[in-house]
Amino acid sequence: MSRYLDLIYVGPEQALPILVALVLWIGLAGLGALFIGKDRLIEANVIFGWAIVSGLFTIVGVLMRAPFLYISILLALFSLIGIYRSFKYDQKIFIPGIWRVFILALPLLWIGGAMEPSQWDEFSHWLPASKYLLALNGFPNNELPYLGAFMFPAYPFGWPILTYLAGLVAGKFLDNVSSTINVLLLLSFSTFALRTALRVSGRVVQDEIRWVFAAFIVLFATLFNPTFIQKIVLTAYSDVSTSVVTGFSVLLGYYFLESLAGRVKISPLSIAAQFGLILSLLINVRQTNLVLFVIIVFAVLVLVLRDRDIRIGSFFKLVPIVVIPATIVYLAWRYHVTVSLGKISGAEARLLPFEAWNIKEIPAIIAQMGVVAFKKIGFFAPMLIACVFAVRGIFRFKTTFDRISVLVAILFLGYTSFLLLMYVGHFGRSSALSVISFWRYSTHNGMVAVAFISIGILYFAKTRLRKESINQWAKSLAIVSVLILPFGMAHKLRFDLEPPKPHFTRVAKEIAASVDRDTGVYIFDPLGTGESGLITRYHLARVNTQWLSAFHGNKITNTEKFFAKVGSKDLLLVHSTRSGVESLLGLDLNDDKSYLLRRKNAGWEISQEWEKPANHRN
Repeated sequence: MSRYLDLIYVGPEQALPILVALVLWIGLAGLGALFIGKDRLIEANVIFGWAIVSGLFTIVGVLMRAPFLYISILLALFSLIGIYRSFKYDQKIFIPGIWRVFILALPLLWIGGAMEPSQWDEFSHWLPASKYLLALNGFPNNELPYLGAFMFPAYPFGWPILTYLAGLVAGKFLDNVSSTINVLLLLSFSTFALRTALRVSGRVVQDEIRWVFAAFIVLFATLFNPTFIQKIVLTAYSDVSTSVVTGFSVLLGYYFLESLAGRVKISPLSIAAQFGLILSLLINVRQTNLVLFVIIVFAVLVLVLRDRDIRIGSFFKLVPIVVIPATIVYLAWRYHVTVSLGKISGAEARLLPFEAWNIKEIPAIIAQMGVVAFKKIGFFAPMLIACVFAVRGIFRFKTTFDRISVLVAILFLGYTSFLLLMYVGHFGRSSALSVISFWRYSTHNGMVAVAFISIGILYFAKTRLRKESINQWAKSLAIVSVLILPFGMAHKLRFDLEPPKPHFTRVAKEIAASVDRDTGVYIFDPLGTGESGLITRYHLARVNTQWLSAFHGNKITNTEKFFAKVGSKDLLLVHSTRSGVESLLGLDLNDDKSYLLRRKNAGWEISQEWEKPANHRN
């Protein structure tokens, strides 16, 4: 029992990421309230604030190179003004009752606050990128592309900016605050999707979120979300932020179309500005989100051309408002990449030369994509159903659900086609044939799937499913479920404790605290995947840290060459060994321990050793 409690409670410090994220959320909502007019969709208020932050940091940080701390102070003042004005003029910055959603989601947030970073891409880009911003208050450049661990300096910084701001609020870098922010993002979109579903189905949307509705918001963000993957959600990865902003973009596009057609009481000019602002954020979260931007704009254009209630001229008058903000942010960042990062090789992902494309492998790649889709039927089935309804809807085009289906289908088919292109033109042959990370990349449409599922359920059940028809026991079950499930599934959620990562992290932190900057550390782990080297490099904050893993080959000559790099003032961290290694070192090493070695005369000596936990041993 005590071991299980250890999964849930590690100390009062796990409350800090939650408190910091909430302060950040309120601040972003204040910005959204100040700069977006009264005629705004309140559910997206926080995302509007984030979009303002993202755009301002990018444009001012690139063109003026103003220190980010000054920009942050200015934005904080604007946020306080926005909060004050909202209270003074009774203009809500959140949907009333949203606190109930937070209370019900607190168990999940609490577990997230206990976790440590543990995933590959966290250490190889997202956490180092956020640390860079907090340390230098500016974007990477040719003179200083890295600070500490390796990252991809040309990747957009729309997502790390939030972790940077959280660090300012906390007064220090919080490497696990991203998981809390991800959960809040999911809850924000789930709120928007369910309230949109109520509007589409012709139901009354309550002014205040009650307990039962709050429970369903949490359920659609987690259990009913087919792309809720704990190893993505509770990390610093940008996949959740991309998915959420994509979802908001699609629904804002829907409201924009409905406004143009006169079917909702929102000014087309106002909703166009809100739509454009969200798109400017989408394009600044990940390098490939330009594709999502183009597909969404194209999908909206298709519906405009199909909808007889929309005047083409009215749409094209508002197109600049929709696309110019994203275009400015994108061009500003591309200017920075070209001018300030042009000397850095490998700063971002690129296509292979055309002659190296995997064109002959296209049938096999498509077949493997199908295999993955079948295994993840919970997501792909609703999206394929959307495609079926879209085919019917594009011809019939009578209902709101027809229009939403077309939007969802175009996005799904367009982005999946783009992923196919990437496997053909970007990845190496082996990665392409295994469609590496296809499921993870597909989750970028995850919140669009949540929107389609929730809208579809309420739309087709509008004559059968009424609030009063839901039994009290079902309402109570929904509330109890969201409270106890995170605790019941704590062993699944705490994937950061999967061996041997905690051991690698503990050792790396101890070494980082004890060695000086002039001492090199080399990691030898010939039976490992390279995680030990990656984790050690991150905690040492040294971009040139080298390691040898199973992927570097098993020849003893490789080991000899690696050991030869270790100088007299350097250290060798050994996490595993293989045949012939002990004779090279002249030491008898125990597989149940990790060792820190240093050269002594013509041989080696043990400087420090760590016992591996029983469940971490080979």
